[in-house]
Amino acid sequence: MSDAPLLVFGPRSLTYDFGPSHPLTPRRFGPGIDLLRTIGADPELWIAPEPATVDELLLCHSPRYLAIVRRFSEPDGDPWADAEAGIGAGDDPPFLGMHDAAASVAGGSLRAIEAILRGDTEHAFHPGGGLHHAMPARASGFCIYNDPAIAIARARQAGKRVLYVDLDVHHGDGVEAIHAADPGVLTLSFHESGRYLFPGTGSVAEVGAGEAAGSIVNVPMEPGTGETAWLAAVSTIVPELAASFAPDIIVSQHGCDTHAWDPLAHLVVTTTAMGAAARLVDTLAHRWSGGRWLATGGGGYGVYRVVPRAWAHVWLASAHREVPDRLPGEWREKWAAESARYGDPTLPETFDDEPNAGLPPTETQAAAEDRSRQTAEVARRLAVPRLVREAVDRGWWSPLGGFAGSAEPTDVSSSTDGGAAPTILDRTDRATLDRLEFAPRLVAGLDPGAVRAILDPRRLDLTVAIAGALVVGLVASAGSSQDGDGGRSLLAVGVSPAWRRQGLATELLARHVGAFDSATAWTATITAAERDPVEPLDRAVRATIARRLLEQSGFDVQSAGGEIGRADHAALEATRR
Repeated sequence: MSDAPLLVFGPRSLTYDFGPSHPLTPRRFGPGIDLLRTIGADPELWIAPEPATVDELLLCHSPRYLAIVRRFSEPDGDPWADAEAGIGAGDDPPFLGMHDAAASVAGGSLRAIEAILRGDTEHAFHPGGGLHHAMPARASGFCIYNDPAIAIARARQAGKRVLYVDLDVHHGDGVEAIHAADPGVLTLSFHESGRYLFPGTGSVAEVGAGEAAGSIVNVPMEPGTGETAWLAAVSTIVPELAASFAPDIIVSQHGCDTHAWDPLAHLVVTTTAMGAAARLVDTLAHRWSGGRWLATGGGGYGVYRVVPRAWAHVWLASAHREVPDRLPGEWREKWAAESARYGDPTLPETFDDEPNAGLPPTETQAAAEDRSRQTAEVARRLAVPRLVREAVDRGWWSPLGGFAGSAEPTDVSSSTDGGAAPTILDRTDRATLDRLEFAPRLVAGLDPGAVRAILDPRRLDLTVAIAGALVVGLVASAGSSQDGDGGRSLLAVGVSPAWRRQGLATELLARHVGAFDSATAWTATITAAERDPVEPLDRAVRATIARRLLEQSGFDVQSAGGEIGRADHAALEATRR
């Protein structure tokens, strides 16, 4: 396996071209690829994209749509023909050879993810990829075929669970829509709010449905939001979801149109923050996904001042190299004249930007960032299991850390046969836990090492069910505030798969609640986040089970109110007094 990332670029990359006046121009490859070459991207590790086959495109697109794209691609096509399937004057005008050009973008991402799946490389970067708006049966937002979605579909064919992280300023609607029904794909998009920007979607209320409820996460940002609030949301939510979902591979889209200088949008993000986000994804790939990471480009219309530096940050992150202080002088000299000819008279001197891209902070920006932080926290409450959120917020644990305890979690699958009735232990202490192993999938997709690290009896109260030396069920709670008001928050109720449907959760919760004074006030909140991401139940079934479980232990259960209830209509709030 190569230690350096695979880079996808070749002659066909330049053929995806809607024309000289279109914002998505292949001119970006000149300065962008040249900068990658200058900082060390070895051409020996480049692969040239070739068109994906019809069968590969059909993984995500309809036969009729492929036929329409082919028809618009022909030499004798009428450029003034009526628009069809999203192709026409505007965002997605037809051009000669459009099918082959778009299929080559898809083919590039496919070959990259196949190399990762084979173990030829851990990381791959396809800067010309990231066409995340294309839908199964129509073009949208400069995107003909949806290469990230097709690459994800290929990983799903290989049985891999995929975390998709979209950092473009526009909502990753196409990838979300294509994989919305698949609980084995978690789509996470950070973008400018659809109230102000194309495609008009991506609210926090889009959480998925049925078995896939909880597998869609959207974090819409207010116009004017800067790097601090944007990066804070990314740095909090992505690690927590990676830990909770336990993906086999991460696919990320690094559109750089979030930049303060981008002409088509209204966020104030910097290349510095983009680089930090890319390095975070790399860290998470190594921590949770065996290093498997496919990164793509995306939007970004500052062809000379922004795109090359943003691509360099992604490549440097995937190559595990430090970011140089200054852009190479020879690169700046080479592209200065062309940059000036297209309206950018001065090229930056550094890979990173000044704070806030050199713009003075304003009250408007501060208000936008406050609102974006609030929205991000709502998205987090909807998507991240409560035990994980509380562990992070109270400083108990970090999803960026390693395994607690001895080493990698032990394989205990042979012990989870659901045989003799387990023994229940109340108010378990640290010494007892240290003698036990944890069965898999007790809490969301957390690995046993993470569960052990979080469940420290010095910080929370724990009731466990054990079979031999194996924890197969648990209930965890903690004080509802750090001010000692006497109330308690229910943080988790979990049973390992082989021991479910035997009444164990009901018994555990009753024992746990009964171990406290009858006057103790309890609270619990159940959102789409509280699920087994590997074998999820239908959302309605989940809600029914949660309601019955809580009511049997004396909780009063209601539909959630406030922002949580408005965003997740199936969310529940429970109290016991």
